[in-house]
Amino acid sequence: MNVLLIFLYVLLAILGLLILVLFLPVGVRLRYSAEGFLLKLVLGPVRWQLLPEKRPKKEEKTDPNKQTKQTGKQQKQPNEKSETHKGGSLRTLLQYAPLGREFLGDVRRSILMRKLELLVNLAGDDPCDLAIVYGNACGVLEAVMPMMRNAFRIRKEHVQVFCDFSAESTEVYIDGEIVVCPARLLVIMIRYGWRAMKIYRQQNEKGGAEV
Repeated sequence: MNVLLIFLYVLLAILGLLILVLFLPVGVRLRYSAEGFLLKLVLGPVRWQLLPEKRPKKEEKTDPNKQTKQTGKQQKQPNEKSETHKGGSLRTLLQYAPLGREFLGDVRRSILMRKLELLVNLAGDDPCDLAIVYGNACGVLEAVMPMMRNAFRIRKEHVQVFCDFSAESTEVYIDGEIVVCPARLLVIMIRYGWRAMKIYRQQNEKGGAEV
């Protein structure tokens, strides 16, 4: 009896952990600054750094004689021929196009951009030329940002263009974080997977996919 209770507790704990993971936001954090790119994987409150990679403290020494032997073996191997694959009917594939368009739309609406920070510091010596560049940059942002707001749900947004006559070159600072709920994605995939299966069955009933 005690063993059965322990098994049930472990099973409930595993199920609870799976449910928790499904409802935790998953995404990426990207930042570009003077230090370069910084990329982190987001899982709820946890962050894992992917870029820049952490270098190992000690590097293994390689034997040059061993490397020459390995390269010699690799050179002796014949060149592999590229495989050719026969494609399917384009008409059959296009029957999934409306479903794929709806799928991408639902996936897009399920994405949340927690933060979007874009700072552009324009450099230039001539005030007239810099004013023209500033106007062009603002015009591009005014055209792009409405499309970004329409494509994603943005929680926090900070976009601004500066002018600096003393700067040597134009600088850009980007800091953004995008997350998505795995449970919501799972529901979308199940719903559209079922609809795709219905189209596939209808094609087989009509005589199979065209070749």
